[in-house]
Amino acid sequence: MIVPVRNGRSDLLRLLDCLVGQTVVRERFEVVIGDDGSTDGSTEGLATAHGWVTVAPGPPRNSYAARNRAAKAARAPVLAFCDADCLPEPEWLAAGLAALEGADLAAGLIRYVVPERPTVWTLLDLENKDHELQLAMGNAETANLFVRRELFEQLGGFDDTLPEHGDFDFVARARAAGARLVFAPDAELGHPTRDRARPFLRNEWVMNRWYAAREARAGRRPHALKLRFWVPIVPPLRWRRRTRGSFGLDRRRLAVSGVQPRALDDLRAAPLLYLLLPYVKGAAQLRGWWDGRRLRPADR
Repeated sequence: MIVPVRNGRSDLLRLLDCLVGQTVVRERFEVVIGDDGSTDGSTEGLATAHGWVTVAPGPPRNSYAARNRAAKAARAPVLAFCDADCLPEPEWLAAGLAALEGADLAAGLIRYVVPERPTVWTLLDLENKDHELQLAMGNAETANLFVRRELFEQLGGFDDTLPEHGDFDFVARARAAGARLVFAPDAELGHPTRDRARPFLRNEWVMNRWYAAREARAGRRPHALKLRFWVPIVPPLRWRRRTRGSFGLDRRRLAVSGVQPRALDDLRAAPLLYLLLPYVKGAAQLRGWWDGRRLRPADR
């Protein structure tokens, strides 16, 4: 069980409470926390004498460096990744291990923990981390991912030279090597929502920036470098129709977290979905494209 953290002690304590309640007996798994240079005492006193919880400390770099360090310290043949702020259901580990019996990687179900009064930003965030959709595109996230250790070591772990998109990069390399990736809907955990504009938009910016940087570093063009990306409204309309099956909020995905949006919610979300977010993503990708060009090897 691999968890990265930087300054998140309260999250870790809640996570450990969930892990104590797993249906898999504690003797069958260990928890290795990759501390990415915490300054708030996040992992102080958490390591156990019998090794059920181990801390792998290191300087502040990024979550993928912390995951690599924790994976190196782990002893088990299967690595189960989740984030410090996640809340696994009791059957999480058992279901993930069962899914790996016929696969090399398994991506579990990510359900959001919704506040009593969700905002329009909450509703937009509920569409993220859709592993069922991501698997159709060949992606998966370390918020809920099970990997055979042999495969992880064969691929050299995560590429920690970029601060984001390391999980997508790892899964892409795994699939290119012939690894089988499956969806594990019974391996379920909860994840907090972003309920205000600033954290939501910051996440969109960061993810799109480093997606584009990764593409540019590989010599590929991110979506924002294609002229049709900047046509108002039409590209997001087409994308949502193709992937979500709806022009409004994705009711299938929101239902996973127990939310049924109203027509008014669709009206509130529409200007953000079709006008604001495409251009935030586009601007972030242009910045990332510039970053990625500077990261390309000199022989390209």
